[in-house]
Amino acid sequence: MRRLLVGLWIALLVPLVPRHATASPGGPPAVAQAPRLPLRISAKARREAKRLFNQAHLAYRRGDYEEAILKWEQSYELSKEPLIFESIANAYERLGDPKRALEYLRKWRDKAPRREHKSLDSRIENLESRIARLEEEERAREAEEEERRKQEADRIAREQEERRQQEEEEAAAAAGPSTMEIVSYSLIGVGGAAVVAGVVMDIVAASSRPSEDEACIDQEGSLLCRDALRDDIETSNTLAIAGDITWIAGAALAAGGVVVLFTLVEPVGDTEEGDGDPAALDARLVPYAGPGGGGLVITAEF
Repeated sequence: MRRLLVGLWIALLVPLVPRHATASPGGPPAVAQAPRLPLRISAKARREAKRLFNQAHLAYRRGDYEEAILKWEQSYELSKEPLIFESIANAYERLGDPKRALEYLRKWRDKAPRREHKSLDSRIENLESRIARLEEEERAREAEEEERRKQEADRIAREQEERRQQEEEEAAAAAGPSTMEIVSYSLIGVGGAAVVAGVVMDIVAASSRPSEDEACIDQEGSLLCRDALRDDIETSNTLAIAGDITWIAGAALAAGGVVVLFTLVEPVGDTEEGDGDPAALDARLVPYAGPGGGGLVITAEF
């Protein structure tokens, strides 16, 4: 009878013996370590905490690390056993989340026995180096993505601008020349024709005008012309005056047409070397007069 009681007592004690982790090279332990639960919690809470811990242990072994983390956190809420932090850290490291793994490993480092500090410090240092490398890679990816987005936005803006210009050109071609363009070309054409006509009239007047040596004589300081040629001289003078008026008026009309045409030109901004501000275009028709005559001057500023 005494042997039977001893056997049952040993059988009840076996499940409470802690199971140590086996380390996998270069990574967290492959199997979580079962903690010794403190005696200050109730027997019911101890049983529930151990049940949750064992469930987490099984989930960890089959690769369900998220389930293992959940069960270990529930077990810790009941037991307040800090060794569970190491198990949670192992699971997070297996999930590829070194930041959370470092967080829980530091929690365990604060409570761990001094004999384990060296190995924990080594793991913490490795995790910190890994996190720094991952953050650097993430920053490089973000910079590359930002540059790609910027280039894409520039490309879209260029395409939109080219499309807008093409649509404006097509609309302008479909609409034909504007009224002001027709007026400017008409002024230039009429003015040019008037200039030609005036010059021709001046040439005809000059060629038909009688020579003063033949038509007139100088008598005692007075120029006396023959009556027979008076009409020819007057006709020549009239034709010359009409020619001058005609070509001057024609030049004014042509100049006005040129000014109108200049003002219709759209200013183009200096987008390559300047700051993109529209270039100034100022065209003026300026009359002038002097002792030797008069005329018109076209000034334009670009």
